[in-house]
Amino acid sequence: MPVTDVSTHKNSLFCFCEKKEGENTQKLHIMEVGTPAAGQPKFKKSADIQIQQDGDFPVLMQDCPKFGVLFIITKFGFLYMYEVSTASLLYRQKITDQLCVVATRNTKTDGMIVVNKAGQILSVNVEENNLIPYINASGHIADNKNLSFKLAQRFHLSGADEIFVQMFNQKLASADYAGAAAVARDAPGTLLRNSETINKFKNLPQGAGGPAPILIYFNALLQSTKLNAIESVELARPVIQQNKLNLIENWIKDQKLIMTDELGDMIRVANPQMALGIYQQSGSPEKVIQGLIETN
Repeated sequence: MPVTDVSTHKNSLFCFCEKKEGENTQKLHIMEVGTPAAGQPKFKKSADIQIQQDGDFPVLMQDCPKFGVLFIITKFGFLYMYEVSTASLLYRQKITDQLCVVATRNTKTDGMIVVNKAGQILSVNVEENNLIPYINASGHIADNKNLSFKLAQRFHLSGADEIFVQMFNQKLASADYAGAAAVARDAPGTLLRNSETINKFKNLPQGAGGPAPILIYFNALLQSTKLNAIESVELARPVIQQNKLNLIENWIKDQKLIMTDELGDMIRVANPQMALGIYQQSGSPEKVIQGLIETN
């Protein structure tokens, strides 16, 4: 099972269940099997599986990398859902009275398709819009507020908007501009990636000898994601004024910018040929015809 954190480090995990001879406790183990991130020990977590009936034990397991969870189904038909980074039990429910004999990944939902002994086909999936609110409201999950924020940040899930905004404002207030940029980058949708955030960074004081806060913001985005339409225009504007069109050309090649008519209009005076390429990708026939005429 691949694991990804917000620092973009990727690795693989080996997940298995164990019951040692002479012991009543059954355990879930999650171990990193590749090379860990620089300066970090290998990731390893374990947790007791809270078996509900005597004689029950896990028979099937499926990872769900889209949400960072594991599904486990036991002999007596109980479903367990664990969060991988903490080995926390999120959910437990009996889903069938029949022995489940085979399971596979649902490639469309990243869930689990199960067939039991009676021939029934069961579908197990995570409700994307409800996962974070569910964790926020679940007192049985240790440090549930922090866990919900980390999952929302890592997998760009909705439901933790207030936490993102609060964290963003706290980091700005403490002059942790890189941290604030990271929170904005990982927030869902345009919650923080908008004109208001850009203007906040523009108006922040620059530290002695350090880069301008707005550059810190854009660098955080460019390192790991693609700019949205507003960000693309705002980043391009000062670059065009400084006549550093080669930077824009490189960002376009690396697919870091959203191609819009507004971006093309800004570049057109300085480089009509580049603007024509932007118009062609933005899907504006009138602008493309205009650009073809201007470039002969």
